[in-house]
Amino acid sequence: MTAALRAEVRKLLTTQVCFWLALLGLGLSVLIACLVSGFSKVTDGGAPLDGALNAAIGFSSLIAAVLGVIGLTGEYRHLTATPTFLAVPRRGRVVGAKLVTHVIAGLLLGVLCVGASLAVAAPWLDSKGFPIDLGSDSTRRIILGGILSVAIFGVIGVGVGALLRNQVAAVVGIVIYLFVAEPILSAIPGVQKAYPYLPGGASSAMTTSSDPNQQNPNVDLLEPWQGGLLLLGYGLAFAILGSLLTVRRDVT
Repeated sequence: MTAALRAEVRKLLTTQVCFWLALLGLGLSVLIACLVSGFSKVTDGGAPLDGALNAAIGFSSLIAAVLGVIGLTGEYRHLTATPTFLAVPRRGRVVGAKLVTHVIAGLLLGVLCVGASLAVAAPWLDSKGFPIDLGSDSTRRIILGGILSVAIFGVIGVGVGALLRNQVAAVVGIVIYLFVAEPILSAIPGVQKAYPYLPGGASSAMTTSSDPNQQNPNVDLLEPWQGGLLLLGYGLAFAILGSLLTVRRDVT
């Protein structure tokens, strides 16, 4: 397992896609922080810092999931699955190593993006007269819950990649689901009740803001700890099912 883990870390760090995706997440986090800070006015009220942080978490969660997908499906796309599974005959160990690697990568990505957003938005908004309290329960919940959410989405990405194996289909599917399907479901009367129990709803529960202006009055989210357990459950379910299919499927 140790050798497999070292191999997965080496694969992740020696491919350009990891660097460019991390840079994309960092750039989007800083951009949104600048836009939110620049256009927010004290007279408008609200908690723009929470909005900037949640935007950074949303982008980094997507990128962590995409990295997880690429980490698994890349083995089939670049025809390295056969030598990988020959080097580590127990395929479950390979998938397990990928899961651990992408949990750590998700944590680091979350810290990077949330930290960059915080470093830009907090002093800027403070200079404009917004009350900034980094020690408040709301801010700490968003930061800690968001970073954990990003890490779990890395696990979900590996699981989805193991289920589909097709890199393009898995990446497009995750993007459409998170940015199109779930927002639509959360806006449809009658279907909104199911939204809190979906992955996006569970993640939102972990990072919910105390500002009523940034909450959807038609959706009752779970408690943060409930959302965290539910999202972790999704991650484990995808990981276990993906591992079982990877073990049973023919590599070719």
